[in-house]
Amino acid sequence: HIPEPNFYENHGVVKIVFELTSISKFQNGTLNGTLNGTLNSTLQKVLDSIKTKPNIKAKEIAVILDIPRDTLNKQLRYLTNNHLIERRGSKKTGGYYAI
Repeated sequence: HIPEPNFYENHGVVKIVFELTSISKFQNGTLNGTLNGTLNSTLQKVLDSIKTKPNIKAKEIAVILDIPRDTLNKQLRYLTNNHLIERRGSKKTGGYYAI
């Protein structure tokens, strides 16, 4: 159920306020190869690489798994947004860690 918006009127000006809700709250089915909390094989390989070598750099993961950087960046973004990994440190010396 999506919350109803709130309508406000002030001197002829109408303002509509939508309540921000988590998208995942309304999700059902697949998203980027996941279903019922299981990761697709590429996501799992990326996560396993990070678990095996904390502070690993994206460039190193791409070489190890032989996947394009754009693909890897999507995988890293998904894992980060779903709180499975986090990036720590500076752009130059930082890396990825499993949570």
